[in-house]
Amino acid sequence: MKLIKTTLTGIGQIFLQENGLSGLIIVIAMFFSHWTLGVACFFGALIGTLTAQFLKYPPNEIKQGLYGFNASLALMCVMFTFGEVEIMNPIVWGLGVLASLVATLIMRVFIQRGKVAYTFPFVLSCWLFCWGVAKIELFGLTQNTPALAHISPSMSEPFYAWAEVNFGSSLITGVLLFVAIAISSPIAAMWGLAASAIGTAFAQYCLNVESEQLANGIYGFSPILVACAFAGTKRRSFFYVIAGSILAALIQFAVAQTGLATYTIGFIVASWVMLLIKKHLDRTEFDKNKLVKILNP
Repeated sequence: MKLIKTTLTGIGQIFLQENGLSGLIIVIAMFFSHWTLGVACFFGALIGTLTAQFLKYPPNEIKQGLYGFNASLALMCVMFTFGEVEIMNPIVWGLGVLASLVATLIMRVFIQRGKVAYTFPFVLSCWLFCWGVAKIELFGLTQNTPALAHISPSMSEPFYAWAEVNFGSSLITGVLLFVAIAISSPIAAMWGLAASAIGTAFAQYCLNVESEQLANGIYGFSPILVACAFAGTKRRSFFYVIAGSILAALIQFAVAQTGLATYTIGFIVASWVMLLIKKHLDRTEFDKNKLVKILNP
């Protein structure tokens, strides 16, 4: 039971939520997109958690789910990339397990060095085991991700962006993922909706991205993660989320032009930049109490 709870907590950390209930809802949500995504979501996190326990990583870090979410994303990514045609191919599942293991090891390197990794371990792992494998057609594998169905612009678009975080393409998946985060952090969920709209609008009006991509939430999912990382009640949070959302969409667009799979790189780089800005602003924050003491000795 403890292992399952830790695994689900790790899944919740995909959206930076240390919440097992959120993780459970996320797993359920993925089955509405494809059963392999639901299975991969849970077992990827389980692989990461068991790897961390086997290698005797700090128990408190394991309990927080820090070694589950990148592994979960990595296995889902492999299934999303190759699973449509090669769903019963043991090589595909083997690649997924390997991607999860490598993502966990990379995460450990970041934590040991006191660096914020976000989902970079998953991205780095999948550039190798998904995009790289498909590019050179290793084992005869090629990317066979199903074409995303056209979605007419509507109020449901932001929820497709929520689904895209986990490679989902179902409105129900998106709604459930939103609910999962709202249960843990209502403010993060609401900021996520706003961030998705901001990123999509920027891509549409400033980057001239095609409407089909916009309707499927492609430029909304990284801003959602930015919002989960920086949501807060301070006025400064407003700047972090808006600036980070725009930057995330811009970075994703730029990386896409190179032909490299973007995954969540927009969120990662934008959040690293926002962290640097936040660190600087926090250091220079105006101290009203200090001024009062100076004026009233």
